[in-house]
Amino acid sequence: MHPNTDPSVGNNRKQDKESTARVIQGVVNDASNNPARGAIVHLKDTKTSKVIEYATREDGLFVFRDLSMDITYELAATRGDAQAPTRKVSPFDTRKQVTLTFKLEEPKPADKKEEPKAEKP
Repeated sequence: MHPNTDPSVGNNRKQDKESTARVIQGVVNDASNNPARGAIVHLKDTKTSKVIEYATREDGLFVFRDLSMDITYELAATRGDAQAPTRKVSPFDTRKQVTLTFKLEEPKPADKKEEPKAEKP
């Protein structure tokens, strides 16, 4: 049999090309649900504690490619004082392409905290 006609050759090449990497992508919106230009998306690898940051453009989009399927990632988005709740993507999530939406919220004014009362002697 000629090597180019061996059906197993093509199958092996296809398997080699299949990616085992994860892509995490999405959009960051402001409090009015408009794309948040200039927001910073923080991706933390919880195994190594390494953090990668991505600044969004006019469309508010971000993408992180070639991520391991075996690691939990924590993602957070900020712009100025506004921030969105942290999201996690774990190895239990078997999707190779994960799409997230972050909504930035301005910090709420701090409530006045009561002064601790002095103990009576």
